[in-house]
Amino acid sequence: MIVIRLLIVALLIAVAALGLAWLLTGNRKYLGYLGRVLRFALMVGLIAALFYVVERLILR
Repeated sequence: MIVIRLLIVALLIAVAALGLAWLLTGNRKYLGYLGRVLRFALMVGLIAALFYVVERLILR
């Protein structure tokens, strides 16, 4: 559980840094990076949730 919390903190830091970089520079490539990071985080989150549901069903 601690690993998941650390990954969420790292994700929030990355999102904040990329958003701030875009605001300060106006360079749209940072928005592209931000989109990729968010899509990757969403996919990892969905896979983790799926594993959790499967685990709960198997161990029930």
